[in-house]
Amino acid sequence: MRRPWDDGPVSFPGYPRPESGRPGGWPADQPGPIPLRPLGVGDLLGVAVTVVRRCAVPLCLAAFLAALLSNGTTLAVLALAGSLRTYAEATWLQDIIDGGSSIPPAIIVSALSGLVVSTVGGVLVAGMAAAGAGSLAQGRDGRGAVAQRMAGRWGALLGVAVVVGVLCSLGLMLLVVPGVIAYLILVLAAPAAVMERAGIGESMRRSAQLSRGHRGRILGVTLLAGIISGFTSTVITTVLSSVVSQSDPVSALLITQLIGTVVAAFTGAWTGAVIALIYIDIRIRTEHLDYALRIAAESDRRARLQDRAPGPDQRPGQRPDQPPDGLIPPPPPAG
Repeated sequence: MRRPWDDGPVSFPGYPRPESGRPGGWPADQPGPIPLRPLGVGDLLGVAVTVVRRCAVPLCLAAFLAALLSNGTTLAVLALAGSLRTYAEATWLQDIIDGGSSIPPAIIVSALSGLVVSTVGGVLVAGMAAAGAGSLAQGRDGRGAVAQRMAGRWGALLGVAVVVGVLCSLGLMLLVVPGVIAYLILVLAAPAAVMERAGIGESMRRSAQLSRGHRGRILGVTLLAGIISGFTSTVITTVLSSVVSQSDPVSALLITQLIGTVVAAFTGAWTGAVIALIYIDIRIRTEHLDYALRIAAESDRRARLQDRAPGPDQRPGQRPDQPPDGLIPPPPPAG
């Protein structure tokens, strides 16, 4: 039975799907900033910075909105439950340390609500980052690639983000391990939805197929990226919060959450780019996606040269928008 990802359009529509084994006529040049070879951990973490830099506006904006909604949900639940000041003063935490009480239910609900929104947002950002990374891998500039590639895919990506985010969050609530397993299986669903134009179910099945045999490496890379992001966010938030410290605990909490949201715009975008590069790396290792990307890049290069080729009435080096020799209009009369 043929599966959706067995068809040629999977590997970028219009270009042949790589066959198994190393193809002949391997183009030698690397068309863009993403190395078209199996990527090491340093490559994944370093090139992700380039992806964010080239696609900063959509990725950082999406990561900022995801963090804003997550922190806003947490604070809103606390405020509705009348526990915002209790949470800000952290007296409940000291009581737990002293063994006097358990975590208040309102704080648990607020944390879980924020976790669901944050996980959904992270999946969404990873899908958007895949569009930018795919464009850069083909040697394109990357700017505007997210909007172009996402045309007609927002519904599918949002559906994948909600399903994957909810499943992983529920798993984390059940002793953590089920959530980690679900994440390792479904982490590539968002990039598949965007780059392979698959539906929700197809994207999840595709992620399970691609991640099989690579889940230990995925766990290591994503855990390292999470540690780097968390450490960076904590240091920056702590330093800036101390500069604008407030005597009122609630005000201090709101300022800290706001600073953390701004920092998350960059760390969240970078983490999403790492996941997008993991997707490309696994397809390079298992499906020779690098060959399809080189073919796509070569096709783009030839198309650009053809567009710049002189017409029958143009001299070499003359731009196509310039009139041919002998047809240049005379300058307007003086005065």
